[in-house]
Amino acid sequence: MGVVYVTSQNRGAGKTMVAMALAGIASGDQGSVSLVRIGADGHTGSEVGITSGLENVRITTLHSNELSEVAKTVDEESSNSSLVIVDSSSDMSISGHVEIAKTTGSQVLVVSDFKDNDSSLAYAQKFEGNILGILINCLTLYGRREAENKIVPSFQKAGINVLGLIPEDRTLLSLTVGQISELLGARFFTGSEYSGRLVENFMVGGFGMDPGEFLFSTKDRKAVIVRGDRPDVQMSALQTDMQCFILTRGLEPIEYVKYECEEEEVAAVIVDTNTIETMEAVGSLQQHARFDHLEKLDKAKELLTDAVDVKIITG
Repeated sequence: MGVVYVTSQNRGAGKTMVAMALAGIASGDQGSVSLVRIGADGHTGSEVGITSGLENVRITTLHSNELSEVAKTVDEESSNSSLVIVDSSSDMSISGHVEIAKTTGSQVLVVSDFKDNDSSLAYAQKFEGNILGILINCLTLYGRREAENKIVPSFQKAGINVLGLIPEDRTLLSLTVGQISELLGARFFTGSEYSGRLVENFMVGGFGMDPGEFLFSTKDRKAVIVRGDRPDVQMSALQTDMQCFILTRGLEPIEYVKYECEEEEVAAVIVDTNTIETMEAVGSLQQHARFDHLEKLDKAKELLTDAVDVKIITG
């Protein structure tokens, strides 16, 4: 009866992503898997959709950080499952995490954001004999060498195993059409039924020497920011893979563009800001990204499987 306690030094490092991905992967290998989610930090209705991808996992949400309550819940789940994965709360002190790990006999998996460098080393060392290892998340394209040459050796020198390096990924950092619309204060012109689709890239429509279709074909699953009265740009973009238009200056497109959006199943939202202002607003959207979409769970499982020998963690 194994218990894996997933924790992180800082909020937003990716522990919930790792815990849920581990549960999803293990449920295909283990007889039965339980996922215990502690506390209320981010464990809200925004993540309900993602749990549909964990249909073989028994999920228990515990809205309490009390040691006795957590220990009781983990013990109950251990009697029913071959593996219990605990998604810890970010609202607890390090001493609280350590006490829970000791009391439940958990193997502790620390998730660290790459930008934290090796600052989570002291945090991981607090768990002493219970520490399983650390995962470094959100590794940038050019950060792997730094991680391999500097960060990983510092952990290994201290006796902490680095179990894997998880790369940064556009799917995990993306937002849905609906979320983008809400954050920009936009209104749907057409395609509100596609509000749940993820947008991985943004492009701006404008003048250029190359054909529009050639330009827009360089990015998939994108939102195209363009003034509402530019049907030439809009029609070029519609010939490529895209999720939505963000139409600026409060201008509605011509009826034929609306027809083509409906035919190609592309959403269109309208903002009152101009194109430059909209681009600036889009630049800050990523900070609102959450692990809250079924496609993100699938991608997380893929990334984790590629980066880590999962059986070392799940037993």
